Amino acid sequence: MKCLSLLFIMAFGLALNAQKTMQEFIINDEVVAAQTVSQLESAYKVKFVPGDYWYDRMTGAFGRKGGPCTGVGIAGLNIGGSLKSNASGGGTGVFINGRDLHPQDVAVFQTFMQVIPGRYWMDVYGNFGSENVPYALGNVYQLYQARFGRGGKATSYYKNNPWSGETTSFGGDGSFMYFSSKKTDGTTYEYFSDH
Repeated sequence: MKCLSLLFIMAFGLALNAQKTMQEFIINDEVVAAQTVSQLESAYKVKFVPGDYWYDRMTGAFGRKGGPCTGVGIAGLNIGGSLKSNASGGGTGVFINGRDLHPQDVAVFQTFMQVIPGRYWMDVYGNFGSENVPYALGNVYQLYQARFGRGGKATSYYKNNPWSGETTSFGGDGSFMYFSSKKTDGTTYEYFSDH
């Protein structure tokens, strides 16, 4: 009977720990304080979904730990730990801001540019260059535009954001680009650009 009680207590403790972990919002292997999450939710009018994420402060890119980029949010937020090289699984030898890209990330870049393994930096505007070299080699948005230029094939991308629960879509046909994001509170942000 004592053994059974001990097993029950251990199982209950493990269940509580698992539930606690599921309620935490973790960025780059550090738990973000509940007060900070509340402040961000209030400031940006979104509801953050508990989970384990990576976040690149330089670009605003983020995704679930071990996975590819699932969205680009606000750059420069001082939350979570430092971005780890294996944050999204990696294995590609293509590093951006220290993160070894997930194969899906590399595949997306390969649709509009040549991808060479190496270490690169990228900023919030899409400028990129070799690590420790201050000048840019190019801009991913301009390369995208060049590949799918004016009158090109229409493209679109649709994504449910696991971090905030919002729905995002973007695309264009080379003569224009659009971005639309529907927040969990029903607020919609849209951006259209003629080129």
